[in-house]
Amino acid sequence: MISKTSKVGIIGAGNVGANVANALVLLGKCVRVVLFDRTLSKAEGQVWDIEDSIPLLKEMEIIPSNQYEDLADSDIIIVTAGVQPKQGQTRLDTLSDNADIIRSTIKELDRVAPNSIVLIISNPVDVLTRIAQATSTRAENLIFGSGTVLDTARLRYQLGKRLNVAKQDVHAYVIGEHGDSEFVVWSSAFIGGILLTEFPIPQGATLEQIQQEYTQLTRKRGYNIFERKGNTSYGISTVVCQLVDTILRDEKQIFPVSARANSNYGVGSEVVLGLPCIIGSTGIQRQLLLSRNAYEQRLLEESANKLNEAHNSLHN
Repeated sequence: MISKTSKVGIIGAGNVGANVANALVLLGKCVRVVLFDRTLSKAEGQVWDIEDSIPLLKEMEIIPSNQYEDLADSDIIIVTAGVQPKQGQTRLDTLSDNADIIRSTIKELDRVAPNSIVLIISNPVDVLTRIAQATSTRAENLIFGSGTVLDTARLRYQLGKRLNVAKQDVHAYVIGEHGDSEFVVWSSAFIGGILLTEFPIPQGATLEQIQQEYTQLTRKRGYNIFERKGNTSYGISTVVCQLVDTILRDEKQIFPVSARANSNYGVGSEVVLGLPCIIGSTGIQRQLLLSRNAYEQRLLEESANKLNEAHNSLHN
């Protein structure tokens, strides 16, 4: 059961931040939301618009603010602030600008809400989560990023449609960078407890074709949406709501969030990337070791190297 005092803060009143706030209200995931933006009028406009729906929904409170102090005592604070990639750019292209924003934001959050769980949504989410962890004084389990949760949800839904099974019966993970080097761990993919390699494939397709098609889908889906509407917001907002619910209810669900890799993954002790973790009331409660074949291990190392290079470029 969600606490009667549950409070969620959101940093940034842009497309993603506002949609996260709206989704939390629509789905009734907490009792109080604070939408913070440096420009108070922007936060007010978004909040007042969302607030008009509350009389038709479950009673809750949503507050606009440009004061970090209003985020004190939040159970969870969601960071969405940052520069968005322009047409033709990748998420990593925004790193330099967004790194400074994350550092300054985390310092303020440490000051006003040192015990809150901090969820990074801003891109490039893996490197920014690493920067946030290095900047913050709070325990590392209290800071993680949205990682490849959305990519995994996209994969499970689309693959389920292709195989004509419910998405809940598709058990497969996208791991690594939330970006161009992410990949599907096909060797560990199960459909309703049956290995994908042993599952009946629709007529006219091969397993190799399906694997290639859906690997590309997970990598390109966000870019394809961005090209058509200029941003992505609905999917990630739902991901955030699910993570918020899991934390507030201490449900201990497994999500591939941005976290520092366990040494057993063999990619170094510093890199942060999307890996399956148990999420509950204390944030990351445990990181799980996902079995991989030699090819997938190489892909993981390549993804980690790419993220390390991006991180290290900030100091050059």
